[in-house]
Amino acid sequence: MGLPPREEPRSEQLHAPIVRLAARALADKNIPVVEYGQQVQYRGGDPMVLLLVEWAVPDELLSFSSQVLSKYGFSRVPPSTKVTDRYGPWERGCIVHKHKLDESSPIYLYPLSFVGLALQDTVKVTSTFDRTLPILTPKPPMYMVSLLRHLLYHPVNDSFRLRVIDDLLSFISFYILRDKPLNTKEVGWEDEESEEDFQQRLEEAVLEMKSWDWGASREEYLCIAESVVRDCRSIYQLSNC
Repeated sequence: MGLPPREEPRSEQLHAPIVRLAARALADKNIPVVEYGQQVQYRGGDPMVLLLVEWAVPDELLSFSSQVLSKYGFSRVPPSTKVTDRYGPWERGCIVHKHKLDESSPIYLYPLSFVGLALQDTVKVTSTFDRTLPILTPKPPMYMVSLLRHLLYHPVNDSFRLRVIDDLLSFISFYILRDKPLNTKEVGWEDEESEEDFQQRLEEAVLEMKSWDWGASREEYLCIAESVVRDCRSIYQLSNC
């Protein structure tokens, strides 16, 4: 059984009313939606503002899901010519929708196979954008496996890896190690955690991670997962290419 998220989202995001409309439109059509990217990091404890909405749906429902969004005012738009290297390869792998009332917050709609997940890799939670709606989120071990696979299957100089590295570092920091956000409000604030205390926290995190249900992926990926948690610098060179 996969572990649940650490906690439910702490507050609504600024663009929630518009995104809520899209989430409800898909839910009304009984389309299983899996949250991805920033939503997963936010749910895991990363105090970020969700500027990009990323959802994944079963491959066979991708076209239908896009039609539903278009019907509810979320127009399909071509990939941006100004998109950064960080998201460029990902934007080209999805269908992008924007609402005329909030074009600054695009919705990236991926086929599940593109993000490396399946429905059985997810668990039902409350939507970040509508507390009355359920949504699917990746089970922690399966999410980590999907990120590791992305890195292993792409060479170290491939821009596809950039956002994957960011996502994995956030997941390790806030979900696995339970790091606290930096205190930017106090001048001269310093982290008072000793090296000994950190090492103890690290060992406890690794022990908990080993207790996860990794399924068939345990033998192949648990060792890699432990290695990158113990030394995050190794993430940058992790590749089978």
